[in-house]
Amino acid sequence: MRKLLFCGAALVLVVLLALLGCYALLRASLPRLDGTLKAPGLAAPVTISRDARGVPTITAGSRIDLAYATGFLHAQDRFFQMDLSRRLAAGELSELFGAIALEQDKRVRLFRFRSVAGAVLANSSPTGRALLEAYARGVNAGLESLGSRPWEYWLLGSRPAPWRTEDSLLTVYAMWWDLQANGLLRDMLRQEINARLSGPQCAGGFKCALGFLYPAGTSWDAPDAADATPLPQTAVPDASVLDIRGSAPLPASPAGAVHTPPALGSNSWAVAGARSSSGAALIANDMHLGLRVPPVWYHARLRVTGSAQVPALDLNGVMLPGTPLLVAGSNGHIAWGFTNSYGKWLSVEPLPCDADAAQPLPSGAGPLTVVRETIRVHHAPTVTLEVKSGPLGLLLRTDPEHHTCWFGSWLAQQPEATNLNVMQLETARSVQEALAIAPSIGIPQQNAVIGDAQGHIAWTIFGRIPADTAQARRGGPWTTAADHPRILDPPAGFLWTANARVASDPRQLALIGGDLAAVGADYNLGARARQIRDDLLALRGKASPADMLRIQLDDRAVFLERWRTLLLQLLDTAALKDHPRRAQFRALIEAWNAHASVDAVGYRLVRAYHDRTQGAVWRMLLAALQLPADDNSWVPAQFEGPLWQLVTQQPLHLLSRGYGGWPQFLREQVDDTIAELDSSCAQLERCTWGARNTVHIRHPLSRALPVLAPLIDLPTLELPGDHDMPRVQDGSLFGQSERFAVSPGHEAQGYLLIPGGQSGHPLSPFYRAGFNAWARGEPLSFLPGTSRHTLTLTPLDRS
Repeated sequence: MRKLLFCGAALVLVVLLALLGCYALLRASLPRLDGTLKAPGLAAPVTISRDARGVPTITAGSRIDLAYATGFLHAQDRFFQMDLSRRLAAGELSELFGAIALEQDKRVRLFRFRSVAGAVLANSSPTGRALLEAYARGVNAGLESLGSRPWEYWLLGSRPAPWRTEDSLLTVYAMWWDLQANGLLRDMLRQEINARLSGPQCAGGFKCALGFLYPAGTSWDAPDAADATPLPQTAVPDASVLDIRGSAPLPASPAGAVHTPPALGSNSWAVAGARSSSGAALIANDMHLGLRVPPVWYHARLRVTGSAQVPALDLNGVMLPGTPLLVAGSNGHIAWGFTNSYGKWLSVEPLPCDADAAQPLPSGAGPLTVVRETIRVHHAPTVTLEVKSGPLGLLLRTDPEHHTCWFGSWLAQQPEATNLNVMQLETARSVQEALAIAPSIGIPQQNAVIGDAQGHIAWTIFGRIPADTAQARRGGPWTTAADHPRILDPPAGFLWTANARVASDPRQLALIGGDLAAVGADYNLGARARQIRDDLLALRGKASPADMLRIQLDDRAVFLERWRTLLLQLLDTAALKDHPRRAQFRALIEAWNAHASVDAVGYRLVRAYHDRTQGAVWRMLLAALQLPADDNSWVPAQFEGPLWQLVTQQPLHLLSRGYGGWPQFLREQVDDTIAELDSSCAQLERCTWGARNTVHIRHPLSRALPVLAPLIDLPTLELPGDHDMPRVQDGSLFGQSERFAVSPGHEAQGYLLIPGGQSGHPLSPFYRAGFNAWARGEPLSFLPGTSRHTLTLTPLDRS
């Protein structure tokens, strides 16, 4: 017994020592918050103060030293996040995670972004290059200042690779990838559908019938123009163009819907000074991106004290860790925010070819150029990827069955399309100055709303646009301030964007949409933009930041109201006879509260019915065109227009012959929706929207290490919101990655919310700071609060 007790005690001691050792390693990677540190590469001392939430104020004597200190801080708080961003863009995740990331690396390595980033760096101005070099030095100094490598690398059995100057550009290319890369697959599907449709050709070289499936606009459109008229709806194509009735019956599907990945987007709007409480313009922005730990954005205040030779700066807002620049916010003179533009920034072209695509192509395309890329794989042999390209761009895919090669070109591949010119916004003092800068800014093309302290507001595109839309998105010459899209000081005093069509001028629409302008580019449905517009027009008195937050949190079910009405009409007395579940379904939607609130049952039922019906109709169309309904067969963003025409006009030739008529089809979707909800809800009356819209924001490593999930994930919550309304929230997939409203020169009156804390370290007091306020929709200060910690970086004495 004594031996057993001794062995047991020894085992407990070993376990405790191991846990203490792990805890010590974890604590060692926490950054120092107070005191003084020597920093090689600084010209003068820099102070980093943090408030109670860890929001920093960085004060330097020059912009170069400010970049250095920003890199230092980002490395201490977010290095693993920065590493994932550069590796995603470079196709180097396998080097860290092993073979599980290999397919993703192959997809992105085709575009050779590390090579493109090198070309961008070589073409950068001396000032821009010096800024990135200083930031990289700061990142590496910040990493070295930690008592231990960041905790994620201990778990992965790896060491962090030093930050290279071009890595900041790779962080920008990670945003290009997130915001635009799916457009290549969407364009392939659109062209496959076009090739299978009958009927005459229309604008852009597309079949006229394609304008029905991919409309240029819908009745939900709300462009930023007082004189905008609704775009005409394409008529339902007749049976000579598309006949579903003569096709095979619709195959059964337990899900009833085609998988559609979330369309990353955002909301933004501007209120002119004449309508704001401060007299300055008021800018509101909430960008919708994937939710993760730590969050996408980093809240910071960046200050340069200024001198006779160096202009003073006071920048507030959100940064993208990995870069030294303010992404959105205010410089005290102007404020700005973004939404994804969803224009035609890429092109896909199919050509007949041999299956291996190694032979010369027809039509004078000539042989392909081959570049071999080496992908390092953790604990596995390296992999060689052949990147093939020709005059039409990269070889994206081969289709041996149809002897087709798909080639793609993307503005992201052009070094001239990416640069650091967004930095020029830091010193812009008016909307007019920002509009002059806009055409030269090299970022993924974004709707930008801008307002200044004098009360002026404007919309434009931040991002380079080819002046000749026939260039198939292969590059310049580029637009200039004379012809770049813009709207300045509209009479209504408001501007709004929500990833839908903003402009009404045909020339501007052609610049943004290219050859797809006639079929709607890739704009989102206009329902969200319209609800924002109506909320703005309903404001009484002078608008304040509090009014902006109410709009950002608007979860009214305006979009689904007509679907609820359709269901109430569809489930009439005859349809309910001998169908008690239908009767219960009808009673629950009749009693809905018209909000996507967590306790809403009727809303969830109507949303589930809409999505199931949309998926079933799209599958019918694809089946008639002999196209597979797989994960790449995404429902077009504006399919709501033709879908509503079909369910209301009910043309029999566009219904599978398995149904006697549209009423039967639509009622069967009710039964299938009930069956689907039964699988997730014990009782239909308890099937709340909150149970469906549960938000569990996870660290990238928590799925692989579930035992650590309680420590590294954020709390699981039911939240209101949905698509097609201002408060966008799609469970844990994506949502409002930040919310802010600010008037330039009145930053103390603004607010800024982020779904998580400043630090990526789970033992940091700043790891979850701000998350609960974001979830509850409670405003937090746009400016950092009272300083609680101050760290001073001083130049290294080389004597």
